[in-house]
Amino acid sequence: MISSSSFRYHVGIAGAGAFAEFLAGALAPLPSFHLAAVAGRTDEKRQRVIDAYRRRQAQAGDVREYREAEELIVDPHVDIVILTTPPHLHAPLAKRALEEGKHVLLEKPGGLTAEALRANIQLAARQNRALAVNLVLRYHPLAEAVKQLIHRAFLGPVDYASLHNAAHRVAEGHWFWDERRSGGILIEHGVHFFEVGRDWFGEAASARGFALREPDGTRPRVGATVIHESNGWRIPVHYYHGFTMDPAASESTHWDIHTARGRIVLEGWIPTQLSVSGLVSTDEAAHMDALLDAIPKQPSSRAIEQVRQAANRLLPSVPRSDAPRIPYERTVVLSDRHGWYEAIAQTRFLDFCRLIENPSWRVLVTAEDAAADLALAEACTVADEETDPLGIR
Repeated sequence: MISSSSFRYHVGIAGAGAFAEFLAGALAPLPSFHLAAVAGRTDEKRQRVIDAYRRRQAQAGDVREYREAEELIVDPHVDIVILTTPPHLHAPLAKRALEEGKHVLLEKPGGLTAEALRANIQLAARQNRALAVNLVLRYHPLAEAVKQLIHRAFLGPVDYASLHNAAHRVAEGHWFWDERRSGGILIEHGVHFFEVGRDWFGEAASARGFALREPDGTRPRVGATVIHESNGWRIPVHYYHGFTMDPAASESTHWDIHTARGRIVLEGWIPTQLSVSGLVSTDEAAHMDALLDAIPKQPSSRAIEQVRQAANRLLPSVPRSDAPRIPYERTVVLSDRHGWYEAIAQTRFLDFCRLIENPSWRVLVTAEDAAADLALAEACTVADEETDPLGIR
């Protein structure tokens, strides 16, 4: 069970961009989180992070400021270092922090290569320090509900799935477009969805990616087809990410999962709507209703636990039968997207705190999971879209 920590940790955030600002505000209400220090290249950016924390934490004291991440890392009064820098700095800064005896929570992907991340996993073990990557989507109750629906095969086995992520174009000149710093879209961003895919569908048996280069040299449209495998069953899953949308247009992210007897659709980068339809027995319908009824409607750091407890308590495996099947259709809608984003960030942090307090605790998303996601992203990241393996040009 992921529960509140009984300890108060002095946390330093290294990297003072927009996500650091979000995280400082999201974690501020937690009794276990005390923002002790911020590192960032400009006074203005550091102040925005500190202000976000103080708006949510009335008892906030002084927050030490550093220009360089390395200065924060050697601060003797910091227990946890959260790294929110560009990805090319994740591995070297995590190594330095672990050597200084800090616990480290990395923003995804945790490094540019799985090899570098695994080296830090080994270092953390030698140093007896906690290390995790901030992959948050599996902490969302709708993602957990989809997992339960798939693994219990209420709608039969999964035949095919796709992930479509259409996002706003990142500003010209941002480090996001420099693949030497970001690793490219599948590494910098796609690992979130590879983690969900591995959890739902099984490990990757094979994978192939593509990237389309535009005249300005950027590659804003990328994708991959991954064959996942679980218990001998193979599932083709197509992942697409396009950072091309006009800022005034609405972004769109959805999973579309096709099974032998139905369909599951999950909407939203931070999920806000789950739709389930298909042919089920009356017993299966009752079990699915029990699962979906357990999803909290208001943001909560305990939401995933409520869904998992309901699954364990109310949903024993439904025996296979030849009972008549009836049409089933159900949609669950969650409001307050920002509130849910904060809630899953809080749950991830609390899970990390449990790992600090009990090294044998198995967090929901382990550092080894993050390394597997990064290895898959590397395998799908192509060096040049001009290759023509079919020889059809």
